[in-house]
Amino acid sequence: MKTKIFFLLPFLLMFFACSSDNDAKQEKETLKAITYEVLLFEYTPDTGNNTSRLRYEIKFTNPNNVAVKGNYKITYNADGLILTPIRRVPNDDPYEKIGANSFYTASYDVETALNPTLGTIKSIKFLSAEFVLADL
Repeated sequence: MKTKIFFLLPFLLMFFACSSDNDAKQEKETLKAITYEVLLFEYTPDTGNNTSRLRYEIKFTNPNNVAVKGNYKITYNADGLILTPIRRVPNDDPYEKIGANSFYTASYDVETALNPTLGTIKSIKFLSAEFVLADL
């Protein structure tokens, strides 16, 4: 009987001492909010070339010790109409990446032909920006 306990004891200790997969996974750290700073936001209703122009530069800062990825969205007021346009991503990876304790600057500079039928937007004012983390 003592021999059986002698062989059974190390097995039981090893079994109960090993952590499960759930214990082995580290809890995800709660991430701090990604902040932004408007470096430039400018709308020109008539450039003199029969176009209007919207351009901006917004710096998103990641204060976390891990890299993040996601997309940003900009909300603005165009003559009283609140807009958050969907941004087209030209490359294969649809996410922007911000390294740990680093920043990413979003740039936009587009001229659009004036359309007298639709009318000209007189002003566009920046309201907010947000970096939305990808849910991977």
